[in-house]
Amino acid sequence: MQTAVTAARRVVRSGRAALLVALLLASSCSEPTESVDVAPAAGRNLIILSLDTLRSDALAPYGAPAALSPNLARFAEESIVFTHARAQAPQTAPSHMSLFTSMLPSVHGVQNVQHGGGGPLIEPVPTSIPTLAEILTAAGYRSVGLTDGGNLNKAHGFPRGFEEYTVDLSGAQAQVDDGLAWLKDLGASSAPYFLFWHTYEIHAPYVSPREYMDRWESTDYEGPMSGRVNQLIDMNFRQRFSAMRSLFWVGKEKFGWPESAYLHSLYKAGVQFTDAQVGLLFDGMKKLGVFEDSIVIVLSDHGEEFFEHGQWQHDQVFEECLRVPLMIHMPGGVGGGTRINTPVALMDVMPTVLDLLGIEPSDLTRGSLPESLPHMQGVSLAKSVLTGDEPASRPIVSEYRADREGSPLYDWQVAIYNEGLKYIVDEHRSRDGEKQSLFDLRKDPDEQLNLAERAPEVVQRFRKLRSRFHEDVEALGNLDRLGSGQSLDCDELKQLVELGYLDGSVLKDCE
Repeated sequence: MQTAVTAARRVVRSGRAALLVALLLASSCSEPTESVDVAPAAGRNLIILSLDTLRSDALAPYGAPAALSPNLARFAEESIVFTHARAQAPQTAPSHMSLFTSMLPSVHGVQNVQHGGGGPLIEPVPTSIPTLAEILTAAGYRSVGLTDGGNLNKAHGFPRGFEEYTVDLSGAQAQVDDGLAWLKDLGASSAPYFLFWHTYEIHAPYVSPREYMDRWESTDYEGPMSGRVNQLIDMNFRQRFSAMRSLFWVGKEKFGWPESAYLHSLYKAGVQFTDAQVGLLFDGMKKLGVFEDSIVIVLSDHGEEFFEHGQWQHDQVFEECLRVPLMIHMPGGVGGGTRINTPVALMDVMPTVLDLLGIEPSDLTRGSLPESLPHMQGVSLAKSVLTGDEPASRPIVSEYRADREGSPLYDWQVAIYNEGLKYIVDEHRSRDGEKQSLFDLRKDPDEQLNLAERAPEVVQRFRKLRSRFHEDVEALGNLDRLGSGQSLDCDELKQLVELGYLDGSVLKDCE
C-alpha cells in the first residue's frame, strides 16, 4: 500500500497553473508555496464535509457568536483554519468541480444547469481532466460520495471515481445516518478511503426545526415571508425545496431590508441546526475511531447574499458569496489552533491533500485516467498546514456564468483578488457594455465604494491580469466547449425543479 498511497505530489509540483503562474508573473508576486517532501498522512483516510451555502462570517471561528456553531468552533480549535478562503464560483456545480479538479470554471467547463434553446442543458467535465476521486481511487482508495444532489448531479461528471455516489435530496439528518453507516462499512476494509459528504441544509428556504427557529427568528418582521415560512415548516426537506419557486421566492423583486434581516435570521437558525448535525457526525466518527485517523476537512462551496448588493442567494461575485470557511483537521490534531491569514483558493484543496497523503502519479493505476495528467491550477498548502507558515500571496480568480451564451440572461463576471484589492468586470449584465468595479477590501470590506474611476492606474494593472486570464484559458482550449451541452434525464430534471433551479414546465415530456 505504501507505493499506492505515496501518490500525486508530482501532480502538485509539476502542476503550477498556466493561469496562476501567468497572473503571478504579471503582478510580480512571489512563487506559490512549494510542496513538502514528506507525506505526513500517507495511507490515512480523507473526509471532506461540504456545508453548501455557508458563508464564513456565519461561523464562530470567523467572528460569529460562539452559540451559532459550537461544534464547528471546537473543531476549529483542533484544526488549521484558513481565515480567508475564496470560492472559484458562487454556485454549487462550478465551485465543487473546481474543488474536485483544481481547475477554474472556465477550464473545467462545468456550470449550474443552463437554459438553451432546446431546454435545460448540462456541461460535463472533460474526461481529460481527472477528478480527486479518480486519482484517489487509482491510488488504492475506496471513494464514496454522499450528496443532496441538485447541481451535484451525475450529468456534470461528479460521480467519476466514486464506487458509490448518491444524489438524495434528504437533508443533514439523513446524511449523518448514511455517512456513519458508510464509515462503518469503509472502516471494515483494509484500504484507506475518501468520503465526500454534502448537505443543502443551510440553503434557502432557510427552514429549520422550530426549536432552532425560535432562537434566531426575527420577531419584529411584519411582511409576507413569516406566513410562507409557517407553510413550509410542516413540509419535509424535499417538499420545502419544491416550494421555493412556487411560494418562497415569489415577488422577491419587491423584497428589501426588512426581508434581509428576517431571512438572515432564519439562515442563522439553519447554520446552528446544521452545526448540531455535524456535531453528531463528529461524535459518531470518534466512536468509530475514524476522526483521529483521518484528514477531516470542513468547507463550503459558496456563501449567501441577503440584499447586501441588491440580490438574493448566490448569483454575484461579492464577498458574501465568495468568502467561505476552510478548516483542515490533521490526524492526531497536528497543527490544531493554527490560523492562516493569507488568502487561499478552494481549488488549492486538491493539491494540498494529495501532498499530505503523498500521492504520486507514477504510482497510480491508470484505469480510465488520461495518460498525461494535466497541470492543476491550485497550489499546495501542505507546508502551511504542517508548519503554520503563511503561503505566498498571489492573485485569486473567481467567476460567475449565468445561463448560456446568446441567451437573454447570459452573463459572465470575473473577480480577481490581489493584495487586498478586488477587481470585478461584468461582461455584461446589461448588454450596454461591460461594467468594472474596484474595491479596497482592507478599508471597505463590504464593497460599497467603487474606486474604478478614481484609480485608473490600478484598474489598468488588473485589466492586464484579466487579459492574461483570457489568453491562458483560451490556450487551454476549453472555452470552445462551453457552447455545447447534454440534456438531463427526467430524474435529474425533477430534482432541479424541486431545488427551485428550474420551472416545472421542463417536466412536460416526463411521465
